[in-house]
Amino acid sequence: MKLNGLIALALLCASCNLLDSKEKPAPKAPAVTVDLPPLIKLEGSIPPATYPDKVMRVDGLLARKDQYLDHKIKVRGYLVEKYQRKEGEKRFERPHVWIAEKPDSDKRLMITQMPEEIEKQMEVGSVYDLTGDFKTQSADGFVQSTGLLVFEGIEGLETEAKKR
Repeated sequence: MKLNGLIALALLCASCNLLDSKEKPAPKAPAVTVDLPPLIKLEGSIPPATYPDKVMRVDGLLARKDQYLDHKIKVRGYLVEKYQRKEGEKRFERPHVWIAEKPDSDKRLMITQMPEEIEKQMEVGSVYDLTGDFKTQSADGFVQSTGLLVFEGIEGLETEAKKR
C-alpha cells in the first residue's frame, strides 16, 4: 500500500513539473525573400514537330527523338550535303546525304540506304520530302545517336520508277 502511495506521489510531482515548465514560443525568424530568376518559357524554344500539312520538320524531329524513334516517318528538309567518294579511295563510306531545316542549320539528319540513282539526281539546296524508318543505326553500318533516316521513298524528285 505504501508503494502505491509513493507511485501516486511521484506521478503527481512529475505532472506539476510539466505544468510549470511551459514551453516558451520560439522567437520568430526574420522574413526571408528569395530572389529567383524569371520563369523560362520552354514552349516557344522547342521547334514545332510538323508543318501544317503534317510532314515532320528536321529540327522538330530531332528535338523529339525519343518519341519517333523506330517509327516510319515523312520528313521535309533542304539537302545540305552529299557524300562524295574521292577518286582512287580504297576505303570509302556508303552513299548518304544530310538534310536540315534551313540550308545553314547545324541540326542535320543523315539519310542512309538511298539508291545511288536517286542520290545522284538530288541537288544541294533543294527541298525534299523523304520517307523512311527513324533509327539510331542502319544496316549499312551508320550510327547516329541523334537519329538517322533509313530511306524508303522520296517526293520532289522525278525518278525512273515514277516515269514508267
